Amino acid sequence: MGPRVGVDKKKTLREFPLFSGIAADHLADLERGAQTLTFQRGQTIYVAGGPARQIYIVLSGQVKLALASQRGSEKVVDVVDAGRSFGEPEFFGSQRYLAAALAVKPTQLLSISGVHVRRVMKSDPRIAVRFIRILAARQLELESELAASHLYSANRRLLDYFLGLAGSARDLVGETQVTLGISKRLLASRFDMQPETLSRTLRDLSEAGLIKVEGSRVRLHNARIGRYL
Repeated sequence: MGPRVGVDKKKTLREFPLFSGIAADHLADLERGAQTLTFQRGQTIYVAGGPARQIYIVLSGQVKLALASQRGSEKVVDVVDAGRSFGEPEFFGSQRYLAAALAVKPTQLLSISGVHVRRVMKSDPRIAVRFIRILAARQLELESELAASHLYSANRRLLDYFLGLAGSARDLVGETQVTLGISKRLLASRFDMQPETLSRTLRDLSEAGLIKVEGSRVRLHNARIGRYL
Protein backbone atom coordinates (compact mmCIF):
# COMPACT_ATOMS: atom_id res chain seq x y z
CA MET A 1 0.00 0.00 0.00
CA GLY A 2 1.18 3.51 -0.57
CA PRO A 3 0.17 7.09 -1.41
CA ARG A 4 -0.08 8.13 -5.02
CA VAL A 5 0.29 11.58 -6.50
CA GLY A 6 -1.38 12.98 -9.59
CA VAL A 7 -4.99 12.65 -8.43
CA ASP A 8 -7.09 15.79 -8.22
CA LYS A 9 -8.80 15.08 -4.92
CA LYS A 10 -11.03 18.14 -5.02
CA LYS A 11 -12.28 17.33 -8.53
CA THR A 12 -12.90 13.70 -7.57
CA LEU A 13 -14.90 14.69 -4.50
CA ARG A 14 -16.86 17.38 -6.35
CA GLU A 15 -17.88 14.95 -9.11
CA PHE A 16 -18.74 12.06 -6.80
CA PRO A 17 -22.57 11.99 -6.44
CA LEU A 18 -22.41 11.79 -2.66
CA PHE A 19 -20.69 15.17 -2.39
CA SER A 20 -21.80 16.98 -5.54
CA GLY A 21 -23.13 20.50 -5.10
CA ILE A 22 -21.83 21.09 -1.57
CA ALA A 23 -20.32 24.40 -0.50
CA ALA A 24 -16.71 25.14 -1.39
CA ASP A 25 -15.59 25.31 2.26
CA HIS A 26 -17.14 21.90 2.96
CA LEU A 27 -15.46 20.47 -0.13
CA ALA A 28 -12.14 21.88 1.09
CA ASP A 29 -12.69 20.27 4.50
CA LEU A 30 -13.26 16.87 2.89
CA GLU A 31 -10.16 17.35 0.74
CA ARG A 32 -8.04 17.97 3.83
CA GLY A 33 -9.22 14.65 5.25
CA ALA A 34 -8.70 12.68 2.03
CA GLN A 35 -5.72 10.76 0.72
CA THR A 36 -5.13 8.57 -2.31
CA LEU A 37 -3.87 5.04 -1.74
CA THR A 38 -2.75 2.28 -4.08
CA PHE A 39 -2.97 -1.47 -3.49
CA GLN A 40 -1.59 -4.34 -5.48
CA ARG A 41 -3.61 -7.43 -6.32
CA GLY A 42 -4.37 -9.45 -3.20
CA GLN A 43 -3.39 -6.72 -0.74
CA THR A 44 -5.62 -6.15 2.27
CA ILE A 45 -7.22 -2.73 2.61
CA TYR A 46 -8.69 -3.49 6.01
CA VAL A 47 -9.40 -6.62 8.04
CA ALA A 48 -12.66 -7.83 9.56
CA GLY A 49 -12.93 -6.48 13.08
CA GLY A 50 -10.74 -3.47 12.36
CA PRO A 51 -11.88 0.02 13.40
CA ALA A 52 -14.03 1.81 10.82
CA ARG A 53 -12.54 5.28 10.63
CA GLN A 54 -12.76 6.04 6.90
CA ILE A 55 -14.95 5.60 3.90
CA TYR A 56 -13.44 4.75 0.54
CA ILE A 57 -14.11 5.66 -3.09
CA VAL A 58 -12.73 3.30 -5.73
CA LEU A 59 -10.91 5.39 -8.34
CA SER A 60 -9.67 2.44 -10.38
CA GLY A 61 -9.41 -1.31 -10.00
CA GLN A 62 -11.72 -3.54 -7.98
CA VAL A 63 -12.27 -4.41 -4.32
CA LYS A 64 -13.95 -7.44 -2.80
CA LEU A 65 -15.64 -7.44 0.59
CA ALA A 66 -15.40 -10.95 2.00
CA LEU A 67 -16.13 -12.99 5.09
CA ALA A 68 -13.80 -15.85 6.01
CA SER A 69 -14.78 -18.92 8.04
CA GLN A 70 -12.59 -20.74 10.52
CA ARG A 71 -12.28 -23.54 7.96
CA GLY A 72 -10.70 -21.16 5.50
CA SER A 73 -13.62 -20.82 3.09
CA GLU A 74 -14.62 -17.39 1.84
CA LYS A 75 -17.96 -15.72 1.20
CA VAL A 76 -17.78 -12.69 -1.07
CA VAL A 77 -20.33 -10.14 0.15
CA ASP A 78 -19.77 -7.59 -2.60
CA VAL A 79 -17.40 -6.65 -5.39
CA VAL A 80 -16.89 -2.89 -5.67
CA ASP A 81 -15.88 -1.41 -9.01
CA ALA A 82 -14.51 2.02 -9.89
CA GLY A 83 -16.98 4.81 -9.22
CA ARG A 84 -18.49 3.20 -6.13
CA SER A 85 -17.79 3.69 -2.43
CA PHE A 86 -17.60 1.23 0.45
CA GLY A 87 -17.16 1.16 4.21
CA GLU A 88 -20.21 3.29 5.02
CA PRO A 89 -22.38 0.76 6.90
CA GLU A 90 -19.74 -0.03 9.51
CA PHE A 91 -18.66 3.59 9.76
CA PHE A 92 -22.18 4.65 10.76
CA GLY A 93 -22.99 1.47 12.65
CA SER A 94 -20.80 -0.77 14.75
CA GLN A 95 -17.54 1.09 14.16
CA ARG A 96 -15.93 -2.27 13.32
CA TYR A 97 -15.67 -3.68 9.83
CA LEU A 98 -17.75 -6.83 9.48
CA ALA A 99 -16.01 -8.03 6.30
CA ALA A 100 -12.44 -7.70 5.11
CA ALA A 101 -11.68 -5.56 2.05
CA LEU A 102 -9.07 -6.77 -0.43
CA ALA A 103 -7.88 -5.54 -3.81
CA VAL A 104 -8.90 -7.93 -6.59
CA LYS A 105 -6.55 -6.20 -9.04
CA PRO A 106 -4.23 -3.17 -8.84
CA THR A 107 -6.49 -0.61 -7.21
CA GLN A 108 -6.44 3.08 -6.39
CA LEU A 109 -8.67 4.47 -3.65
CA LEU A 110 -9.58 7.80 -2.19
CA SER A 111 -9.79 7.40 1.59
CA ILE A 112 -11.79 10.05 3.45
CA SER A 113 -11.43 10.56 7.19
CA GLY A 114 -14.63 9.97 9.12
CA VAL A 115 -13.97 13.02 11.29
CA HIS A 116 -14.21 15.28 8.24
CA VAL A 117 -17.24 13.42 6.84
CA ARG A 118 -19.17 13.79 10.09
CA ARG A 119 -18.32 17.49 10.31
CA VAL A 120 -19.59 18.15 6.80
CA MET A 121 -22.75 16.13 7.46
CA LYS A 122 -23.60 18.31 10.44
CA SER A 123 -23.32 21.42 8.27
CA ASP A 124 -25.09 20.06 5.18
CA PRO A 125 -28.06 17.73 5.83
CA ARG A 126 -28.13 16.76 2.14
CA ILE A 127 -25.04 14.60 2.73
CA ALA A 128 -26.82 12.68 5.49
CA VAL A 129 -29.84 12.08 3.22
CA ARG A 130 -27.58 10.77 0.46
CA PHE A 131 -25.87 8.38 2.87
CA ILE A 132 -29.29 7.12 3.99
CA ARG A 133 -30.23 6.43 0.38
CA ILE A 134 -27.01 4.49 -0.21
CA LEU A 135 -27.48 2.38 2.91
CA ALA A 136 -31.16 1.77 2.14
CA ALA A 137 -30.34 0.63 -1.42
CA ARG A 138 -27.71 -1.80 -0.14
CA GLN A 139 -30.09 -3.17 2.48
CA LEU A 140 -32.74 -3.78 -0.16
CA GLU A 141 -30.16 -5.47 -2.39
CA LEU A 142 -29.12 -7.74 0.46
CA GLU A 143 -32.71 -8.66 1.27
CA SER A 144 -33.43 -9.35 -2.40
CA GLU A 145 -30.44 -11.67 -2.61
CA LEU A 146 -31.51 -13.52 0.55
CA ALA A 147 -35.03 -13.92 -0.79
CA ALA A 148 -33.76 -15.15 -4.15
CA SER A 149 -31.52 -17.73 -2.47
CA HIS A 150 -34.63 -19.27 -0.86
CA LEU A 151 -37.13 -18.84 -3.69
CA TYR A 152 -35.16 -19.43 -6.87
CA SER A 153 -32.93 -22.12 -8.30
CA ALA A 154 -29.24 -21.51 -8.98
CA ASN A 155 -30.09 -21.32 -12.70
CA ARG A 156 -32.63 -18.54 -12.15
CA ARG A 157 -30.41 -16.57 -9.77
CA LEU A 158 -27.49 -16.61 -12.17
CA LEU A 159 -29.71 -15.71 -15.11
CA ASP A 160 -31.15 -12.78 -13.16
CA TYR A 161 -27.58 -11.62 -12.48
CA PHE A 162 -26.81 -11.58 -16.21
CA LEU A 163 -30.04 -9.72 -16.91
CA GLY A 164 -29.03 -7.16 -14.30
CA LEU A 165 -25.72 -6.65 -16.10
CA ALA A 166 -27.57 -6.09 -19.37
CA GLY A 167 -29.97 -3.60 -17.81
CA SER A 168 -32.18 -1.58 -20.15
CA ALA A 169 -29.89 -2.39 -23.10
CA ARG A 170 -31.48 -5.82 -23.47
CA ASP A 171 -34.00 -6.27 -26.26
CA LEU A 172 -36.87 -8.71 -26.24
CA VAL A 173 -35.46 -10.47 -29.29
CA GLY A 174 -32.02 -11.11 -30.70
CA GLU A 175 -28.93 -11.29 -28.51
CA THR A 176 -27.41 -9.07 -25.85
CA GLN A 177 -23.78 -9.45 -24.83
CA VAL A 178 -22.63 -8.76 -21.27
CA THR A 179 -19.13 -8.89 -19.87
CA LEU A 180 -18.32 -10.40 -16.49
CA GLY A 181 -16.41 -7.83 -14.49
CA ILE A 182 -15.22 -10.44 -12.00
CA SER A 183 -13.59 -13.84 -12.24
CA LYS A 184 -15.75 -16.96 -12.25
CA ARG A 185 -14.21 -17.95 -8.92
CA LEU A 186 -15.39 -14.66 -7.39
CA LEU A 187 -18.76 -15.04 -9.07
CA ALA A 188 -19.19 -18.48 -7.52
CA SER A 189 -18.36 -17.13 -4.06
CA ARG A 190 -20.72 -14.20 -4.59
CA PHE A 191 -23.58 -16.67 -5.13
CA ASP A 192 -22.39 -19.00 -2.35
CA MET A 193 -21.58 -21.75 -4.85
CA GLN A 194 -18.65 -24.06 -5.34
CA PRO A 195 -16.79 -23.40 -8.63
CA GLU A 196 -17.95 -26.75 -10.00
CA THR A 197 -21.57 -25.81 -9.18
CA LEU A 198 -21.17 -22.56 -11.09
CA SER A 199 -19.71 -24.44 -14.07
CA ARG A 200 -22.62 -26.87 -14.03
CA THR A 201 -25.14 -24.03 -13.79
CA LEU A 202 -23.57 -22.21 -16.73
CA ARG A 203 -23.63 -25.44 -18.70
CA ASP A 204 -27.31 -26.00 -17.86
CA LEU A 205 -28.23 -22.48 -19.04
CA SER A 206 -26.20 -22.97 -22.21
CA GLU A 207 -27.76 -26.35 -23.01
CA ALA A 208 -31.21 -24.81 -22.49
CA GLY A 209 -30.34 -22.27 -25.20
CA LEU A 210 -30.65 -19.30 -22.83
CA ILE A 211 -27.04 -18.12 -22.92
CA LYS A 212 -23.72 -18.73 -24.64
CA VAL A 213 -20.53 -18.31 -22.62
CA GLU A 214 -17.39 -17.12 -24.40
CA GLY A 215 -14.71 -16.59 -21.78
CA SER A 216 -15.66 -13.48 -19.81
CA ARG A 217 -18.46 -12.64 -22.26
CA VAL A 218 -21.98 -14.02 -22.03
CA ARG A 219 -24.48 -13.79 -24.88
CA LEU A 220 -28.09 -13.64 -23.76
CA HIS A 221 -30.65 -15.22 -26.12
CA ASN A 222 -33.46 -12.82 -25.33
CA ALA A 223 -36.45 -14.51 -26.92
CA ARG A 224 -35.70 -17.84 -25.23
CA ILE A 225 -35.10 -16.08 -21.92
CA GLY A 226 -38.45 -14.32 -22.24
CA ARG A 227 -40.24 -17.64 -22.70
CA TYR A 228 -38.28 -19.20 -19.82
CA LEU A 229 -39.24 -16.41 -17.43
